[in-house]
Amino acid sequence: MHGIERSAVRSIQLLLKHFPCVAILGARQVGKTTIVKQVLPKAAFFDLEKRADFERIHRDPDFFLSQQEKPIIIDEAQISPDLFSALRVAIDAKRHKNGRFLISGSSAPNLLHRIHETLAGRIANFELSGFSLQESWKLSHNLFYKYLSEKNIKKLSSLKPKLSTKKLFESCLLGSYPEPFLKHKKKSEIFSLWMENYFQSYLQRDVRNIFPSLNIQNYQKFVAMLAGASGQILNASEFARSLDVSQPTAKSYFNIAHGTFVWRMLPSYQKNTTKRLLKMPKGHMRDTGLLNHILKNQTIDELQTHPAFGRIWETFIIETLLKGFQNQLIRVEPFYYRTSNQAEIDLILEGDFGILPIEIKSGTLTPKKRLVVLDNFIQEHNLSLGLVINNSNEVAWLTKHILQIPAGCL
Repeated sequence: MHGIERSAVRSIQLLLKHFPCVAILGARQVGKTTIVKQVLPKAAFFDLEKRADFERIHRDPDFFLSQQEKPIIIDEAQISPDLFSALRVAIDAKRHKNGRFLISGSSAPNLLHRIHETLAGRIANFELSGFSLQESWKLSHNLFYKYLSEKNIKKLSSLKPKLSTKKLFESCLLGSYPEPFLKHKKKSEIFSLWMENYFQSYLQRDVRNIFPSLNIQNYQKFVAMLAGASGQILNASEFARSLDVSQPTAKSYFNIAHGTFVWRMLPSYQKNTTKRLLKMPKGHMRDTGLLNHILKNQTIDELQTHPAFGRIWETFIIETLLKGFQNQLIRVEPFYYRTSNQAEIDLILEGDFGILPIEIKSGTLTPKKRLVVLDNFIQEHNLSLGLVINNSNEVAWLTKHILQIPAGCL
């Protein structure tokens, strides 16, 4: 579609060496079809949205899979429920042989249920998001995530930003869906049209197909409310009252949005602390392009002057970080931290590297007085490092344990 090699290709190829089957999951239009062809460029490709491919496989999936001697790709696998039990049989027939099947699919709640039910232990899941900053701007390999996972503080502190603030703001405005990001450079009016069509397709095609009894009009209003609440602590009862639905229904809407990759729920960090903490989850729209479209931000000036700019920027940086770790198969779990007296840290990451608290700022300078909560968290948890990610021009130590990282390094 765009001729840009995705940075996750090597990670997915590595998974195929260790598992018989790999499933690439993600929202529509994040580039799943493109990346499977990059991962296995010589493999036979079957798209279940094409009638001929669907009928060929669906007629007798067990027979079809038993005839495949070489690796194959099956795109939009969620369309054929019978495929998954057939995959289990085919994998078990040659359990020692890895890298045989690469499947992709949208609509995660449906697909994940089938995978967990029939393919547990036989499959590796890889969640693909839209373009990383590296991919959007065709940059060389990003070492930030490698140095952080290796706890190589010396090399981490020697990084130089590769992106200007202008390009970062452009990425925040346009989001990470490959097609609109690339087309916007040629014709800006295409962006809003693409986003509106995408949003309606998501509602009418994905959500309606998976949840046929769902009130689509109510759910559409709910997603619009999500955009306004992006980056905030959530109260399902307030959403329920505004939509005139029950609280369980509102909670189910949150689960649908999270499960279809439109929304990310961030749980509260509750571990190893003596503080009284808020327990309600926090959340944000996963793509800032879609978020800005719903909020009607069409230019960088409108983005920067929007009342929610700070929360939009925070969302952009969090998703950039999580995407970078995922693309390099570095395991992390994200949380937010907020005490009962409103002391807050934007992001807490837990991984093999330990606990990493991160403050996110949109400015170029971060005064020490704004680092008190971060510094206290570091001391309380006996950590050696916390990060401030802002729009400065250089990596610098702000305190003994707090390192400033320009967003251009991500």
